Amino acid sequence: MTRTFHLRIYESSRTFCEGEAELVVVPTVDGEYGVMAHHENIVVSIIPGQMKYRMTGEEARYASVSSGMMRVENNDVLILVDSAERPEEIDVVRAQEEEEAAREAMLQKRSIQEYVLAEATLQRAMNRLKVKRRSS
Repeated sequence: MTRTFHLRIYESSRTFCEGEAELVVVPTVDGEYGVMAHHENIVVSIIPGQMKYRMTGEEARYASVSSGMMRVENNDVLILVDSAERPEEIDVVRAQEEEEAAREAMLQKRSIQEYVLAEATLQRAMNRLKVKRRSS
């Protein structure tokens, strides 16, 4: 029995990763959800957070992901997210500026929609910084 599965991770503008993998862990509403070879078939919703994946014969890697979905079917894992960033792709200064701007926008107390948008922006910026720090 093989210990790997085929992993495809697509974001809106590119193929983020594709190949044989040993592990993938994605953030969900119910917590982290991990998949290894021969996992049962399932579809889960991904929330913004930190994804961990390990390609065959390599060290585990981390990425910052936005919302999306994961489908596991017949030892094939498909992950579709709006965006995914490797630590080396994250600009720390830009992420810190986004975090500060989002915090300020949340304090302005304008409309509920603006507050929710600022909260999502803050979450994304904090997540990007967390992934970047993990790799340092």
